[in-house]
Amino acid sequence: MRIESTDGGDVVVKISNASEPEGVVDMQVKALQHIFERDPALPVPRVVPSLAGAPYEWIEDERGSRHMVRVLTFLSGEVMERVEKAFSARTRFNIGATVGRLAYALRDFFHPYAGSNAHLWDISRALTLRPQIAEISEARLRQLCAEIFERAERFTLPRLLKTRRQVVHQDSHGGNILVDPNDSTSPVGIIDFGDMGYNSIVADIVAASETFSKFDDDPIAYLCDVTSGFDSTYPLEENEIDLIFDAMLLRLAMATVIVEAREATGESRIPHIEDASHYPRMMELLSRQGRAQAVRRLRQACRFPAYGAARDDGDQLAHDYDALRHGREAHLGPIWHFYEKPLHITRARGAWMYAADGTAYLDVYNNVPQIGHCHPHVAKAIYRQASALNTNTRYMCDVAVEYAARLTADLPDHLDTCIFVNSGSEANDLAMQIAMSLSKHDGGLIVDQAYHGCTDLTTALSNESWRHLPPDAHPRRIETLMAPDMYRGPFANDPEAAANYAADADRGIATLRERGHRPAAFMVDTALCSSGVLRAPENYFNLVAEKVRSVGGFVIADEVQAGCGRIGTFWGFRANGLKDDNVDFITMGKPVGNGHPLGVVILSSALLKRFLDGTYPLFFSTFGGNTVACAAGMAVLDVIEREDLVSRSADIGDYLRQELRRLAERHAIIGDVRGLGMMTGVELVSDRLTKEPAAAQTERLVQDMLARNILTGRATPNTLKLRPPLIWSREEVDIFVGAFDDCLERQRQTLPGTHLE
Repeated sequence: MRIESTDGGDVVVKISNASEPEGVVDMQVKALQHIFERDPALPVPRVVPSLAGAPYEWIEDERGSRHMVRVLTFLSGEVMERVEKAFSARTRFNIGATVGRLAYALRDFFHPYAGSNAHLWDISRALTLRPQIAEISEARLRQLCAEIFERAERFTLPRLLKTRRQVVHQDSHGGNILVDPNDSTSPVGIIDFGDMGYNSIVADIVAASETFSKFDDDPIAYLCDVTSGFDSTYPLEENEIDLIFDAMLLRLAMATVIVEAREATGESRIPHIEDASHYPRMMELLSRQGRAQAVRRLRQACRFPAYGAARDDGDQLAHDYDALRHGREAHLGPIWHFYEKPLHITRARGAWMYAADGTAYLDVYNNVPQIGHCHPHVAKAIYRQASALNTNTRYMCDVAVEYAARLTADLPDHLDTCIFVNSGSEANDLAMQIAMSLSKHDGGLIVDQAYHGCTDLTTALSNESWRHLPPDAHPRRIETLMAPDMYRGPFANDPEAAANYAADADRGIATLRERGHRPAAFMVDTALCSSGVLRAPENYFNLVAEKVRSVGGFVIADEVQAGCGRIGTFWGFRANGLKDDNVDFITMGKPVGNGHPLGVVILSSALLKRFLDGTYPLFFSTFGGNTVACAAGMAVLDVIEREDLVSRSADIGDYLRQELRRLAERHAIIGDVRGLGMMTGVELVSDRLTKEPAAAQTERLVQDMLARNILTGRATPNTLKLRPPLIWSREEVDIFVGAFDDCLERQRQTLPGTHLE
């Protein structure tokens, strides 16, 4: 009963049925009190205490039956399902947001009666309605409900138990939502807490999504609107978003059974289901549209990755490879990809990547996720920082300073300052710009087949990009040094190999001088990854560095591939014997943020000051050093330290090369196995005597390994480069080596003639 007040403070008096358990009412009033403490602005009734200060009292009727009586504040507004204008996407989103706030406020509430409030509409007790399916007169509806209940028993209900469970309202349909008469998109009240109980938070979403207009024909849109609103105030987890479709179907099937079998269920005189024809209609439409489409749209609505992987129930989400490839080419252009038939990768975790069809691929190729794909600590750090602040280094922010200090902590005094950019290409470009500005030179020295980036300047420093062109098309201010190849190079067996290979730097410097240039820097990836993952002879890098420095140039250690623990020490230049004093710049990218865009130039504060005081006084990178990127970088360092990944990867890398050399005893095509840490090169030859490159066989091996769900790539046409994440264990090594052995054996059988020497 509504009691009007002259001052506008109307109240509602509620007298309970004599059979109502006291626990139901006690839970409701305590929940309302809890909500008020957690979120006072939520539009739910407030408990008005009795004169004795109690939340409810007892009264007796004329027959001596005792009833609970309580008083709540009156909420003004229109019942949503009776307002035609309220059937809009904006209203549904706002309802979802309000219901999400309510669920969030109740997340830490509990009551002893929470699990005892049994009623027919409780989705967790859906199977109690199963016998009543036979009461449905229409065969088509009867069959559909039977199928939904069967799936509920097998799939939906067991998985709902794995979602977050708490006390929820679970009855926030359009009959219990009030909207503003002057703005039907704005919920102004949630009433009727009588069905509240302990359940999955998904139960709140489906209840709020069931008020379907007779003019609508897209129930997935309803679900998406309500779900995205809920997610905006109470963020959903992946297993929850993927169950909403199934839970909605179950809720609609339950409602259909209750409506169609009213007498059998005891709900024949409940007014709000007198006209409930929309339940079976909505159920049929939703079922017809299908789970794949629904889950995909729900994920997109809440900005979960809308992947097409097979789910754990065997269903496969909708994806169209041909349409995606066409769209890729139409909107991204003929972009280069790793394999002849591009892989549609939709998710990854640890050492594995997963395609849209659910296939798991062991990643031995992609050196970006240094500590494994989607490491939860890095993802959490990115989320937390992005939720607080994402801005640039023109503002003072703790995380950028802390990250720079931590990154340079074990470097010598002259490498004490960081410049943050967005990628390895930018880092190399900037380092070279600084070297050119300070040296007043405009030339550069690189190692043959080097790759240092995709900017105009770093492309010139990457002869991998232009070595195939005619000599007159090569950049004249860049000179390429002979790769220090200790397997097939001219000084491979020479005890003076380091000096002989390094002597090529004298030639390079002289050649540049003849063209009117002088070297501003020697830029080198000390892992020599693009050159075939070569192992340079001891002291080679120092000899070249000293020659370059003697003519006024700098040394840039490109650690994009070699750094961050990749080759057995944190800094790759140290693993390959390049002395600290011979390094003027360190550049980082790719793995430093484990896939999040981040690049770093490390140099001395004195050099940076000279640079800023000279050519580039206003140097600035908008996104370089943004707080989210620095948080990702910090988290990467956390994981490397906590999981001892540098020493672990060194051990596992040694084990990998040991197993590969064991294979070489049986497979003559393996000419050389080399590398450090978790970077390994496997050079393949058609004849061990002549060391003839087995380029065609190498390409075939890459494809054969792909067919066995192993991702590999090439450094040179006949050299596999293996760069698995540092988190590998012996198990992953054994999987890879076993597949590699099978491929080699099959190739030997189909391509006879190779021999062991």
